[in-house]
Amino acid sequence: MRPQHIPRLVEQGTYDLGVCGQDSILESDAKVSILKHLYYSRRTLGGVQVVLIGAENDTTLTPDQVPPGSAILSEYPEWTKRFFKKLRIPVTVEFSYGGTEAHIPGDYRYGVCVTETGSSITANGLKIIGKLSDSNTVLIANQDLQLDKKKSEAIHIVRLLLSGAQDARDQVLLVMNVPTGEKETILKRVPALKEPTVSSLAHGKGYSISSVISRQKLNEVIPDLLKHGAQDLLELPISKVIRGW
Repeated sequence: MRPQHIPRLVEQGTYDLGVCGQDSILESDAKVSILKHLYYSRRTLGGVQVVLIGAENDTTLTPDQVPPGSAILSEYPEWTKRFFKKLRIPVTVEFSYGGTEAHIPGDYRYGVCVTETGSSITANGLKIIGKLSDSNTVLIANQDLQLDKKKSEAIHIVRLLLSGAQDARDQVLLVMNVPTGEKETILKRVPALKEPTVSSLAHGKGYSISSVISRQKLNEVIPDLLKHGAQDLLELPISKVIRGW
């Protein structure tokens, strides 16, 4: 199913829940509840931006400088009309079927499109005049669904699982062996969600210590732990981090 259909189908109750981009909600103007922001997209680990673009040498510097009567090619025609109506700038908006950059500025002076990195805009000799909105993936629900107590637990479980997968993206599990005499030193230096897990090795020859650690800290943490006695260190991926009900 294309994401553009999802907000309206959730709004009318055809489906209880849906996952789509905020840009699809903006365009459809659907009345839905956003339950969770999920910060990932096709190519990046963040969101996207809906932007107004023009030729690199265009004199327009901000969206409110767009001359009245301008023609705008937009991937979000309804939302673009509402945006410029708030600015009190009358414009003509045409629907773009994709490849908006290829029509600017030859066919249309301005375009409205979605971008993740801005690289295709620059590659086409264009510039971003202004960001109209941020957009990321969201979990949405029918607004009346919150009144249905029978479904509330199922909704909570879906939100937990999606959140757990997102939170695990930035975490890894470190497992290491530690000689008996270095145990306290390592415990003071190893980060953890709460506290590291410690278990004795067979024959009393030391300890196994495991801890969930931020992926961003790995390059600092691993050398430090090895310097202070950690041995046989393993870095393991985590598929979900769920902290509680």
